[in-house]
Amino acid sequence: MTIKSIILVMVSLQTYTANGQIICERQMSVEWRTQPKHHIMKWTLMNNICSNFYTDCWNININIERNILEQQALNVPQICPLQLQLGDSLFISSEASFQSHGMNLGNVSMEEFIRCPPKDFLQDQLIFGCRLRGMHQVDPRWLEVGTHYFAEVQTKGPLLCNLGLRLNVTVKQQFCQQSSNAPFCSRHGRCLSHVWEEAYNCHCSQQYSGRFCQEFDACASKPCQNNASCIDTREGTIGNSYECACPSQFAGKNCSEIIGQCQPHACLNGNCSNVTPNTFLCECDKDFTGKKFILFSML
Repeated sequence: MTIKSIILVMVSLQTYTANGQIICERQMSVEWRTQPKHHIMKWTLMNNICSNFYTDCWNININIERNILEQQALNVPQICPLQLQLGDSLFISSEASFQSHGMNLGNVSMEEFIRCPPKDFLQDQLIFGCRLRGMHQVDPRWLEVGTHYFAEVQTKGPLLCNLGLRLNVTVKQQFCQQSSNAPFCSRHGRCLSHVWEEAYNCHCSQQYSGRFCQEFDACASKPCQNNASCIDTREGTIGNSYECACPSQFAGKNCSEIIGQCQPHACLNGNCSNVTPNTFLCECDKDFTGKKFILFSML
């Protein structure tokens, strides 16, 4: 390839990366998989290149996520970022046209990722010991927990890192089990990770709480009515383990009964009728007698 043709290739790629950016598709929350997955990343400039680190590369509105994102725009052309869970494998597949460039892939710092690696790049930072041709599996030692920055290392030919041959990979672990044999989130929640979280954690179902959703909160469903206070009497157990502290004019398990109004079985053998807000009348069945008119004073 002549110098003139190299310049033409670089110009066309710059035009593509400047005007043809894509919005990377991202799930905001991902659930932990019980089985590892193989990921194949195409090492190419012809598709999947984004530029703005937040809005394009992660498809996130920086104004909404301002509290967790850096207050600066990182316009770094790169392959769409990748998130893996611990145990996943990663394969890099380069297109045939790159083979003549003799490029390699390096594990770099964030600063080197933004600037692109220098020519005196350390050999022990190389991902592959040979030129990147065809498909290669990334050694698991480069995929430990945390964020890793991979970039093209120039050996000859044009510097393609500046055009987008960069990839940042975040590897996450899960904290959703009390022990290795325990069920995820005690079977009372989901093991999830938000796109900007460093690990997978339990997101509990209603009425459950705790790091592993192991605690049952009987008051979480707000069973007490009429502004009554709920007291969880047996924390961690399942059932009606709560008490309601009722206001003076209410009674019953959930403070739903109005004192002085008809309630189930208020008239043991007869029909109940409300007379005033604090009185009711019993009409006795045949062959039954008793006090018919009940008066309650409201406190």
